[in-house]
Amino acid sequence: MQKRCSRCGNEMEIELRNVVYRKRVKIMNVPVHVCVDEDCDHSQVVDVIKDDLKSLMEELGQHPQRQAVEFEEMSELSNLLVLIANEKVNSTVRELLGEKVNELLDLFLLAQSLGDEKWMLELRERLTKIMV
Repeated sequence: MQKRCSRCGNEMEIELRNVVYRKRVKIMNVPVHVCVDEDCDHSQVVDVIKDDLKSLMEELGQHPQRQAVEFEEMSELSNLLVLIANEKVNSTVRELLGEKVNELLDLFLLAQSLGDEKWMLELRERLTKIMV
């Protein structure tokens, strides 16, 4: 997920940030690319989660009630990054990613054994988003 800033050309890092929607909803733990150049300070939402964020905003509507939403409950990538940020032991990102992939594959096998096509499609999408 290495990315260069479209404004200054420097590298960008991924951070978890809060995004405020319609001045009423705080969406917590949104993965955002942030330019490492302090003078530039450009940031943008990580491409692979844009659809999840857009879906959430559509679900909230034009006049949402005041609330806070944990984005990691809707986005596999956000969930994985929160797990990594909160990890107390010395697990590597690769190990945590492997555990998450195995968990999703186990769920996929269960969905397949039940013949649940909708759940299988959802799990494929979730796997695709963290494997990019």
